[in-house]
Amino acid sequence: MKLNKRVLLMGLSLSVLSTMSFAEQASNAQAVFNDAYQNYLNAVKTKENMQQAAEQAYTLGKAVYGDNSDNTANLAINYAKSINGYGKKWIEKRFSLYQQAYTISVNNHGNKSLETVDSLIGMANFAPSAQKADYYLDQVIAIANTENKPKFLADMKLEAATILANKFSYEKYREAKNYLEEADEYYQANLPKNSVEQIKADFLMASFAEGRKRYDQAIERLNRVVKVFDENLSYDHSAELTAHSRLIGLYEKKGKSDEATKHCIAIAKMVPWKESQEQTPLYRVNPKYPKNKARFSKDGSVVMEFQVDESGFVKNPQVISSEGGVAFEKSAVEALAQWRYAPKFEHGKAVAATSKVQLDFKVNR
Repeated sequence: MKLNKRVLLMGLSLSVLSTMSFAEQASNAQAVFNDAYQNYLNAVKTKENMQQAAEQAYTLGKAVYGDNSDNTANLAINYAKSINGYGKKWIEKRFSLYQQAYTISVNNHGNKSLETVDSLIGMANFAPSAQKADYYLDQVIAIANTENKPKFLADMKLEAATILANKFSYEKYREAKNYLEEADEYYQANLPKNSVEQIKADFLMASFAEGRKRYDQAIERLNRVVKVFDENLSYDHSAELTAHSRLIGLYEKKGKSDEATKHCIAIAKMVPWKESQEQTPLYRVNPKYPKNKARFSKDGSVVMEFQVDESGFVKNPQVISSEGGVAFEKSAVEALAQWRYAPKFEHGKAVAATSKVQLDFKVNR
């Protein structure tokens, strides 16, 4: 039996209209995603609302490209990197996003592909245990080994050393140290001292040396960093500030206060003195909890006013108020006398200035 010609034409018309509707919907979804992704790129440039923009781009992109697309994997990684929360919820969210990206990359390219490296590093960084982190990083190093690119291998070893040292140093100290030394050996032989990779390695090598109380080695590494910035940049850099700050502590531990002073002055030139807030010490010694108070499980606090002289030393600490008794006051003054600060600068010259600090004493209950 033949279909009525009119009915057939109507059916064809509805089919065409339906197809056009889906096409329009897809086109609109793509346009909306494109706008969202551009917003994300703008947020990256301005460093404002990155997490919100990345989440929106990821959600819209996943709807456009599907669950198994490389684009979805990349958007998941972007979202994970943009998250600025550090509670358990956000750590688990980051790990989940990296894991999703990893699954996609493995399905599309295989578990030994370069495409899996970013997600493996991300999973290692937010892994729930040192063993898991080490497992993911072993895979990264194995992939890098197959590439026959020595610098890439060194970079991955530095990345592995950084994650293990920062997150799992107690359990994976030896692994982190070995990775770092191998990366550093390559950088020293093949890269200039002012390369970003060498500077990162110098910072981490200094941390390992300081942890083993090899202060001279740590000082040598950090002075290399300072020298690089002094010789190559005409502006101040946060890494240089960090190096100066750590050198102050190292020189004080070695009893070389005069050497520390040079770095106090350097920081003072970089960071303006803020009259309206408590100054941040560059080196501090924690006050000792008075033994005669321990048996009473008593807390205390001491507010002091003091001068920071032209070299960043604390002078004339005076107790303004206190709670808990004279023993707390004595301990607070003794500790504060050993602190170092960046001096105040006026018209290009270091001058003495007054500051305040409150030290709190609490019993571990």
